[in-house]
Amino acid sequence: MRLNFSRLNAGGWIFLSIFSPKLVVELGMGDGTLLETLAKCDRHSTYIGIELNNEQCVQARSRITLSNVIIMNSSFEDIVPTFLDESIDQFIAVLPDPALIDEKSEERWKPFYRSAYSKLKKEGRLRLVTELTDELLQPVSDDRYSAWADWLKSCFISLGFTPVGQQEGAPRQYLSRCINQFSGDPERIRMITLDLLKQ
Repeated sequence: MRLNFSRLNAGGWIFLSIFSPKLVVELGMGDGTLLETLAKCDRHSTYIGIELNNEQCVQARSRITLSNVIIMNSSFEDIVPTFLDESIDQFIAVLPDPALIDEKSEERWKPFYRSAYSKLKKEGRLRLVTELTDELLQPVSDDRYSAWADWLKSCFISLGFTPVGQQEGAPRQYLSRCINQFSGDPERIRMITLDLLKQ
């Protein structure tokens, strides 16, 4: 494995080149709990966690000592466009900020995911775990959940992705403070996991 990065004055990184069997990038890794879990189970891949919050990055770096993990303290909206085209095997986005997935912000976030699509290798995937809540904090009906899931898939289809998997909730092996918190109220906070393929 060979990685080559160039530091920016602002403390971020420009991704210059990569030669690795498999590269997985988590967008907004928080304290790195999920990243660490996945990297421990797959030592042959390189995992990059990108997180804007400096305190979370410091916490992750102090705990994670795996040689196949790289932690980047920056905005993933700034970092992802610097990746080489067709260099990433998988992006993981778990409970992204509403500004990057909400229906009201669709025109704002679509260009980012279009850029992410260009960075994926052929047969590369975006795994998205996100949630739907009612503005009045009432239970989310099955009909509303189904309509929302259809809308979400149609957005990513319009960007070139092919949906290849869908499940309600987060994958069982995905452990984090936010997922655990949201899972405690499954009627009012309904999560979905979408696997989206670049063909």
